[in-house]
Amino acid sequence: MIRPAGDDADPNPAPARRRSRVKRVIAAAASATIAAASLMLTGAAPAQAATTVHTYAPSGVGGGTTTSPDQASTKYQVQVAGTPVQAVRYTANRNNFDIARFASDSRTPTITVTLPSTTIETVNIYPARYYPSSSVSVSADKHTLTFQMSAEAGLNQAIVMVNGDSTSVTGQPYLAVINDPLEDPARRPNTTSAPDGSGVNLQTGVLNFREFAAKYLAEHPNSTAQKAPAATTSSMAGKTVNGTAIPAGQKTAAGSLVSASTVNVRYPNVRTMAAGDVTYALKAAIDTIKANPTALNTLYFPNGTYISSGLLVNGVDGSKLKGGKLKIYTDEGALVKNRIQAYMEAFEPAVGIINSSNIEIDGRGIFDGNGVANYNARSVGDSHDAYRSQHQGGVMVMHSSDITFNDTYLRDSKQWNYETHSANRVTFNNIKGLTPYPQPWIDGIDFASGQDITANGVFTLGNDDAFASGHYNPSDGFTPMAAGVWGNFQLGTSTPDIQGYANAVGAHDAVADELGFDNYHWDKAESKNISVSNTLSWSSGAGNSIRIGWSSWGYKLNNYSFDNFNSISQGAGGIFTQNSPKPYPRISSIVIKNSSFDTSRYTSGPIRLNGGNGSTQTITAEDQATYGFAPNPDGSGTTYTYTKTPISTFKLDNVWFSQQKTNSSPLNGATNVTLNNLRVGGQLVKYSSQFPLAPSGISTLTSTYTDANGQTQNVRTGAPTDGDTWVGAWTGDLSKNSSSDLTLITRNTGVGLMGEQYTTGSGDGKLSYLQFPLNGITKAPTQATLRLTYVGHRYSSVPSTDTDQLLVQPVSDTTCTGGGTSCPVNTMTWQNRPSFTATNSSVAKSAAFTLGSTVVPEGSGNHQGDAIDGRVITVDITSFVQSAYAAKQPTLLLAVGNAGGTNHELRFVSSEGATGSGKLTNADADMVPALTVTP
Repeated sequence: MIRPAGDDADPNPAPARRRSRVKRVIAAAASATIAAASLMLTGAAPAQAATTVHTYAPSGVGGGTTTSPDQASTKYQVQVAGTPVQAVRYTANRNNFDIARFASDSRTPTITVTLPSTTIETVNIYPARYYPSSSVSVSADKHTLTFQMSAEAGLNQAIVMVNGDSTSVTGQPYLAVINDPLEDPARRPNTTSAPDGSGVNLQTGVLNFREFAAKYLAEHPNSTAQKAPAATTSSMAGKTVNGTAIPAGQKTAAGSLVSASTVNVRYPNVRTMAAGDVTYALKAAIDTIKANPTALNTLYFPNGTYISSGLLVNGVDGSKLKGGKLKIYTDEGALVKNRIQAYMEAFEPAVGIINSSNIEIDGRGIFDGNGVANYNARSVGDSHDAYRSQHQGGVMVMHSSDITFNDTYLRDSKQWNYETHSANRVTFNNIKGLTPYPQPWIDGIDFASGQDITANGVFTLGNDDAFASGHYNPSDGFTPMAAGVWGNFQLGTSTPDIQGYANAVGAHDAVADELGFDNYHWDKAESKNISVSNTLSWSSGAGNSIRIGWSSWGYKLNNYSFDNFNSISQGAGGIFTQNSPKPYPRISSIVIKNSSFDTSRYTSGPIRLNGGNGSTQTITAEDQATYGFAPNPDGSGTTYTYTKTPISTFKLDNVWFSQQKTNSSPLNGATNVTLNNLRVGGQLVKYSSQFPLAPSGISTLTSTYTDANGQTQNVRTGAPTDGDTWVGAWTGDLSKNSSSDLTLITRNTGVGLMGEQYTTGSGDGKLSYLQFPLNGITKAPTQATLRLTYVGHRYSSVPSTDTDQLLVQPVSDTTCTGGGTSCPVNTMTWQNRPSFTATNSSVAKSAAFTLGSTVVPEGSGNHQGDAIDGRVITVDITSFVQSAYAAKQPTLLLAVGNAGGTNHELRFVSSEGATGSGKLTNADADMVPALTVTP
């Protein structure tokens, strides 16, 4: 027989006491990245093997609900391998995204997107690292785009931005493409209905919640079951708060049931539940499974709509059930949606796993936190300032262990999308958290604390950090002794609102009683072994790509690893470790590999590493007793100290940044920092200026790259040119800018030491100009060297044994031969170039070198397939760089000529000649003109 839920299923438990982140080479590459996947006007689509595409059932339809609340996209028409897939508008608070979700047996299906009402001018597909301009085609009429999902990306998602990019974050809307793997049939439960219509099938072990809830509500209508909280003695009664005495015996007010449409309802008042609200039925269903452990183990949501306070699983040990695990399964058409919560301070996440273990959540249904409506106080929602309400997110795992989420889809979270607090052995597989709205505190995944937490396959849209950890006790702003709380009720003034304060304390204590721990003890252990892989995250607002360490309350944060982590449009910064404002967390190891970071909106460096400096941290007895700080290791609760140790390991390997930022990345307080095979703007980092650092307190800093021969090389201190060109005095060259040529040319007319004084006549003088960024130089160098790779000379009649020298002089592009004040590299010509006079004392000279036997005939700068001599010609320019550094110049512009004979026309590899698809055939990236320095 079925045993009913016991007394612990009481829907109205009495409130209880509180329990206790180059010339045009870099610039062009950065531009190409921002315009990644721009247009090729062709209708040709890549060849596509036969693909099985599964389209999902409409959300919420079933069990009496005939219309889905989802709206079809008005912008996009999507096909996957020829199969139409519906795109859905996400419009709760701005229409920032439309979502096209399907499942297939291919990780690389062809996606065709038609925009009937939009002319496609640009297309960007993200992550940009895996979708270059060649990956997308656009039809001749500019209304259809086609691309193939990237195998290299290793992701189930891609973001398509038409006529916009990652710098424009609102109101496009953009298109998110979600390509789930086909569902494993083994995860689907036996859905045979119980013979008696109760929804409880003791033979299959499955509780069909749609059937169960219908029967439960018929027998226990909400109108009868719901009661408002009774008045209770405040846990702060008899105490003094900020100088205000709370009377002995002070009680909370008696609660009332108010209309569901009432705005900003505060405890103890409660909104009246709708007749179809299944909150009590959900609790009764879980209690029924617990009461029949040898027969039941699965809570099943068939397709349809379920409105409740959220799926809360509290105090369930799945190991005691049939098969050793509680399974929760949502059909692909199931929509489990939050109501407008009972009152402002209520704790109603979309999914809460509390004090539980051995639970598996499966299925392709949708959990909807209804966050925008819940926090829109201008309609029927509530304010959600920290001092007025409990923090709550979408999926929350708290004080629980051995929990697995497979394919879980969450949308419109109230706060963080996915989070853990004091959780152990939790696994997230192929999860989605889609809240693309400008609401506060919408992190992607926030593993505030936990041990052995693994996330593999994550797609999040939010408004803050893509990943965060160390945000301990996020509801500490709503505790009886929090200044925001008692300040809100004027305690300590002549007009304190003691009753309002007592009610707020009662709201806090009610949640603490429900959870079994108060807000200062959500997180009460060290974090370690947190692994995140195969992720894609976008933000509509601020936040970091990876943030570790905030408010850690003295606990250690150990061993974080990220593999194929891809962050887009974060508005604050990249990889950020914090050792404030709460006590220093003692972070041990952070390893990030095979990942990409869109830096287009960063307001700080791609890295901000803040480790300990060896000073002492004090944790007082009051910190521990009152505020939940990490306890004294000896168990005494007395004041103790520890050392703010440096971060032991920080490693980036094969990590890609979309573009270079002008600000450097501070690295403070770490024992071992390793940077290997970084890429910026599509270019492998070989010079320190490509990824400028500001190290301090770093014991060992290793920065390397793998060259074309597979050998590991140290990143050179210095910079590749970020602008180079040659200019010519011959009539046909006078007004020509050659900054896109593959070679640089020098030829001395003899008028001036470098030929720089030549003005008119039939002369064929040529000079080259190179610009270098100095932002990567953190102190005046002891030595600085210009490096150019020699291609060859023009005339075969000139003996190969002839010798020459390079002459170099610093110049300014604001004093020009045309009489103007602007002659930058990308526009300068012989007629309008930096004006200077070279003397033997003002120039730097290379050692003499022979012209050699490689002859490059006349014909602009482009001799793509010709042979290259390959010798590196160096010039010591130490004094030039030292002077520029002392003058705080951001760049150094050099004029380069040759000293030799009239027929000595020499060529060198330019930045375009060294890199890119149109480079010199026989050149490589190591031949880029460069400045190297010795600190």
